[in-house]
Amino acid sequence: MSRIADKVTQLCAWGTSRAVRIPKDMCERMGIDVGARLTMSLGHDERGSFMLVRPEEAEHRAYRDIPYVSMDELFAGYTGDYQPRECDWGKDMGAEVIP
Repeated sequence: MSRIADKVTQLCAWGTSRAVRIPKDMCERMGIDVGARLTMSLGHDERGSFMLVRPEEAEHRAYRDIPYVSMDELFAGYTGDYQPRECDWGKDMGAEVIP
């Protein structure tokens, strides 16, 4: 399982149910908004019990849903003045050291 970001939130009361606030930036990254239908699953692994929340399949965004951007649009306004430089990362350490 790959992980993009972790956030800490709090379980709140909502009537007789419980609610979790999902940060707006996470919703935007997932392509979901208020009213989106989500599926929840419970699981257990070596770290304990967990809850997995996902958008329903019908609303899940896929690579093919991303709008096409041409190379001309992507580089519009690029002046060509960027000059790459080497970065000094410090002394070699560990397996980087060549005898």
